Amino acid sequence: MGKKYKRIALKFNLNPVPAARPRVSRWSTYYPKKYTQFKKDMLALTSELDVTPTENLVAMGMVFNIKMPTAWPKKKKLEQNGQYCDNNVDLDNYQKAILDSLNGVLYLDDRQVVKIMTVKKWSDTPNIKIEMIPTGEKWKHLPEMN
Repeated sequence: MGKKYKRIALKFNLNPVPAARPRVSRWSTYYPKKYTQFKKDMLALTSELDVTPTENLVAMGMVFNIKMPTAWPKKKKLEQNGQYCDNNVDLDNYQKAILDSLNGVLYLDDRQVVKIMTVKKWSDTPNIKIEMIPTGEKWKHLPEMN
């Protein structure tokens, strides 16, 4: 399909936000503010990257480190830090937000993604780690994936 490409590992230091469905009002269609801000933040971060979008099929590894609620007591935060996240957000909504954000950046379109491995964890330092690899290779930079 396209020429050979290298694996790419990136870390975005922002709290993951799930993709939201557009809201429809009488006058317009819009996305919720939190998701709109996330898209702006990702655009700012990805516009600084010096990469050429691949035309090949790709595999994506994603680790979502979700910020723990501020209302939690210190003891609970210490216990939950690094544990699997059990919030009410579907994992596929986090994936959708990232895949859409990386359209035209790492790949031409997210339909090129043929394999996804994803983890969501609680963290006191929220961030998103991704690794894009050629299909058939193993993940190196995301230990949560092996």
